[in-house]
Amino acid sequence: MEEPEFDVLLASGRGRGIDLVQAVRSVTGLSAWRSKQLLEAVPTTVVDRNWFEAAADAARCLNAVGARAALVCRWCERVMSPEDCPVDPGPCSSAFLSPTGCPASRPRA
Repeated sequence: MEEPEFDVLLASGRGRGIDLVQAVRSVTGLSAWRSKQLLEAVPTTVVDRNWFEAAADAARCLNAVGARAALVCRWCERVMSPEDCPVDPGPCSSAFLSPTGCPASRPRA
């Protein structure tokens, strides 16, 4: 079965100015100017339709410089912090859920 995709939601762009712009640039590949525009438009999605591990890494990168970033499951629309994973598999109500469950519900390796 397919794995769900995850978005990275930037909930707060309050952090260390240039470090935050650089972090957004590193996870999105956008220019400094466009990254700054994203930071001014919070809350906003900075990365969309990505696999769990890549989305979690992007959220951790943003959180490391003082932003508040969270993961959003495209199947069940749960909002979670990458530090909160694994999450309770119960709330996931997707009809497409694989037998192994949502990657956010699995224990870390």
